[in-house]
This record gives sequence, C-alpha cells and structure tokens, in this order.
Amino acid sequence: MIKMSENKFPLIGEKFPELQVETSMGQVKLPDAYAGKWFMLFSHPGDFTPVCTTEFYSFAKRYEDFQKLNTSLIGLSVDSTISHIEWVNWIEEHLKIKVPFPIIGDAMGRVASRMGMLHAESSTATVRAVFIVDPNSIVRLIMYYPLEIGRNVDELLRVIKALQMNDQYKVALPANWPNSELIGANAIVPSPRTVEDSKTRLSQFKGYAWWLTYKELPEKEVQEGKKFLREKETSK
Repeated sequence: MIKMSENKFPLIGEKFPELQVETSMGQVKLPDAYAGKWFMLFSHPGDFTPVCTTEFYSFAKRYEDFQKLNTSLIGLSVDSTISHIEWVNWIEEHLKIKVPFPIIGDAMGRVASRMGMLHAESSTATVRAVFIVDPNSIVRLIMYYPLEIGRNVDELLRVIKALQMNDQYKVALPANWPNSELIGANAIVPSPRTVEDSKTRLSQFKGYAWWLTYKELPEKEVQEGKKFLREKETSK
C-alpha cells in the first residue's frame, strides 16, 4: 500500500487521515470513532439548499438500511455547526423526518480542503463527495458529483453491500449487479494467475472465456443486494 502524502486527500486503498472534527452531535475523532465499522463521509454544498435538502431527506429515510450494513453516516459542508443544527431542526419540523447522523461543521474549510472536497470555482462550496471507509479505516470507494446533481442512495447502499461481499467471498461483482445483463446475480471469479490454471478454469466454472468466469453466491446475499432495487421499483 502506498503511504499517504500529507498534501493530498487519501486515495482508494489508503488509510483515512486522523481528524478531530466538530459536528452537530458533538466532537468526533475520525476514523477512531468508527473503529470496527464501515462509515460513509459525504459532503454537500450547503445547508438550506434544495438539492441538499432532498439528499438529506433520502439519507435519513434510508438510515436503517445503512445500519443493517454496519455502516455509519457522517455529513459535512463549509457551514457552521449552528447552521447544521438549525437546518436539521427545519427538516424535522417541516418534512417530518429526523436526521439521525452527525454533520461536520467546517466553516473554515479545514476538513474540506484536506479531503479534496472544495469546489474548483468557489472555496465557499463543497462538492458532493463520498468516501466509503471500511472497519480497518481504509478508503474503499470515492465518488464525486457536481453541485447540480443529487446522489442515488440506492447505488450507495449497493456498492457498500458489494464491497462487503468482495471482502467475504473474494469475488468481484459485475456491472449492474445483481442484475447483470451477462451473468445475472452471479459473482466474477478472480482471473487465474498461471497458464496451467487458465487451461482448467472453464472446466471448474461457468463462463465466456478462461479470464471471464463466474459462480453463484449464497441466496441470502443475492436477495440482500436485490432488495434495494426492489424497494426502488415498489416506490414508483
């Protein structure tokens, strides 16, 4: 693993940096506060803005699904903690849902700058960044969205589930898993490392070539992955 430089944000495979932050729920030390758990740090451009409000409503509504995946949420923007408190109170009063996770107050932009979350055109706005961190405090996924586009919560839940399955079963997951057009809800078997293994791979697993084979996953895991898509369909 590459050692993380102090002048850039952590990359996939690097350890999340140690940060002492002030949040709407008190002081938090990252990543220690989430030792042994997954957590998702995500930034939003600003409190009391329309797209961000729809996102926080969705994150709050799906909070229990993140909890089922042993994943905690922590938000961030370059607003003050007082602003966060007022905003979540407004959401609870007017939209009738409680935001059950902390939001980092970063008015000076210290954390946002350290994590590469500041917008290129404005130092007073954070992009919609997502850092998913595993129980060993290693960054496993990074996503960036523009100011104008809200995130898809189903997709974030799907990739957390997929990362956990990668850890448990040592497999890769195909495009659109669990509804891959090529292999359905199956998992991709890691490619063989020797010529000898390549010659027997298709006799051991189903596949299209020795370097593209797949196997079934436990039904429980498949249904766990599909439930996010099913919930999306039934909500239409």
